[in-house]
Amino acid sequence: LRELGVRILVEPGRFLVGNAGVLLTRVLYIKETAQKKFAIIDAGMNDLIRPALYQGYHQIVPVDDPNCRASGVADATGTITKTQKIDIVGPVCESGDFFAQGREMPQLRPGDLLAVMSAGAYGFVMASNYNSRPLPAEALVRRDQVALIRKRQTVEDLVGDEINARMK
Repeated sequence: LRELGVRILVEPGRFLVGNAGVLLTRVLYIKETAQKKFAIIDAGMNDLIRPALYQGYHQIVPVDDPNCRASGVADATGTITKTQKIDIVGPVCESGDFFAQGREMPQLRPGDLLAVMSAGAYGFVMASNYNSRPLPAEALVRRDQVALIRKRQTVEDLVGDEINARMK
């Protein structure tokens, strides 16, 4: 390419850190229609926009039993866990607020903690306060150490700069 005078530049963000991040989210409730089943989670498209914007695939793993329940294979007791096709969606009232569509998952229940994998690149920098949703916290994990590097935004943080001090 050098002979042609062409120079290739690569933006390595996702390549370097994409797999280093995980978005933790909890199932709020399950909704069923005649055609589909939905797990509504507490994270939304404003927290991780890649699935809505690019239809980016992110593996989603139940945190309580990441090896058995997600795959539908036998667990330690030999029990086979049944899987189901389900849409994993956020609470924002937008058709693009989804993390997975028609994904084979274990039977999910309200309160289940899920890990949305490969969320390390552009998660926070592309996050927004759309629909007045506060930004999530960020933690840094190194071996057995955990440090909070960005606190969860509160509604007060969100609107604090919009209200004049005299109007409070």
